Amino acid sequence: MAAGGLPLLMFVQTIQQRDLQVWNDAQVKGFLFFLTFVSCFIGFWLWQTRDIELLDALRLSSFNVVSVVTTTGYGLTDYGAWGAFANIAFLFLMFVGSCSGSTSGGIKIFRFQIAGAIMREQLKQQCHPNGIFRERYNNRIISEDIVRSLITFMLLFMMVIVGLSVILVLTGLDPMTSFTGAITAVTNVGPGLGPIIGPAGNFSTLPDVAKWALSLGMLLGRLEILTVAVLFHPSFWKY
Repeated sequence: MAAGGLPLLMFVQTIQQRDLQVWNDAQVKGFLFFLTFVSCFIGFWLWQTRDIELLDALRLSSFNVVSVVTTTGYGLTDYGAWGAFANIAFLFLMFVGSCSGSTSGGIKIFRFQIAGAIMREQLKQQCHPNGIFRERYNNRIISEDIVRSLITFMLLFMMVIVGLSVILVLTGLDPMTSFTGAITAVTNVGPGLGPIIGPAGNFSTLPDVAKWALSLGMLLGRLEILTVAVLFHPSFWKY
């Protein structure tokens, strides 16, 4: 699952060039560190708060964390039953996604890294108003075009989730099922949270209208929204 969350082009470059330097990529290192840190953190939390052996806790947390982040769709156990902390943690993990160029859905690690770099730049600018700061990502300056693209994607991403959540609520579903169902559809994670669509449940009992709406959400998420959004812009058909 973790291998599927890595950029597929890097496997090809490694074979062709026989050089591991292609793996010296910010998003790859960030992705692997994130998986390791979160898996260990939740594993130790399970060990301390539940009657579970340490190795079993790490196994359960690692499998479920990697599955959610890489949007593989597998559920080893009902992590929604682990309590409020686990529900909040996995709700956040549903947004993350893996690397750009991988098989996964979600927002993708590199967007969070670029957003963090932009925030650092803004904080420096606030501390030193007359200073000139330019953050870099993978040794490249983050241009204004990249910033606009990131903001546009994030806004559209959240608008689709909110809109889809409202549609699901109108079909009679509870807020938890509606919200996490919208997230898991757009991010292509698989299971949501709650007794209906959580890891121990499925989507078969949902109303037909909800299933159609979720299908549209999965399509938008897989195409990363912008690809579909441009089709509805008048200038796309004008020229």
